[in-house]
Amino acid sequence: MNNTASDEHMQMLQQANTRLIVATLEAQQLAEQLKAAQVQLVSAKCSAEKSNLAKSEFISSMSHELRTPLNAILGFAQLIESGTPPLTPTQNANIAQILRAGWYLLNLVNKILDLSVIESGKLPVSREPVLLIDVIRECLAMVESKAQEHHIQVSLIPFDNTWSVMADSTRVRQVLINLLTNAIKYNREHGAVEISCTASSTERLRVSVKDTGLGLSAEKLTHLFEPFNRLGQETGAEEGTGIGLAVSKQLVELMGGAIGVQSTVGVGSEFWIELGWEHGHEHS
Repeated sequence: MNNTASDEHMQMLQQANTRLIVATLEAQQLAEQLKAAQVQLVSAKCSAEKSNLAKSEFISSMSHELRTPLNAILGFAQLIESGTPPLTPTQNANIAQILRAGWYLLNLVNKILDLSVIESGKLPVSREPVLLIDVIRECLAMVESKAQEHHIQVSLIPFDNTWSVMADSTRVRQVLINLLTNAIKYNREHGAVEISCTASSTERLRVSVKDTGLGLSAEKLTHLFEPFNRLGQETGAEEGTGIGLAVSKQLVELMGGAIGVQSTVGVGSEFWIELGWEHGHEHS
């Protein structure tokens, strides 16, 4: 009886040992497969990075190539417009069309160039104290005529005029003008745009641009900051490329900030950017 129990015990040990060996071999195979997958992932990542860099460099090169003839076209059109003898009304209208299309195309090329330079990691962004009230007023002045053209009432909610952020003033202007232009362009007739500035935390200030447009669905919001995604506006009356918000997002993040949006269909949207307080002017 003891021998039988001993034999059974030995058999169980052997079976357990066999299972352990099989499990060890399977674990080794899994580890090898994981290692191979990691090697493939690193290789694929390197390949994607090279491809993305090549794409960015190509776009950058093409954008520069396109700007040269475009500047010539615009320059000659402006010379004709202001030359003598004076143009006929028909000629004036034709020149106006050339200039309008030319400026739009140049703006598009510049946006693509911005995006490609940002993606290649070669865009220089400075960090300096930027007085928000000055930047916001400049941006409002630049979009004033567009607001009047679309019958949009633009208002600035009063805030502390001493508030400053650490950022690149040129890039802050670029982002705010894009947000204001979109708020005007995609608003309803006789709508309103409201710009405000609040202390979102002890580290950051938030600038918000609120509109009374059609608003965006949850599905559209998930794709909002993707390059070249016009969110179904491709056949709309308003010109646009879907590049502006993608560039704005990357610029804000390069300055150490954040960008976001809240939107309600049928009510409107509120886009905001957050940037760090200037040192020595933190919110108390």
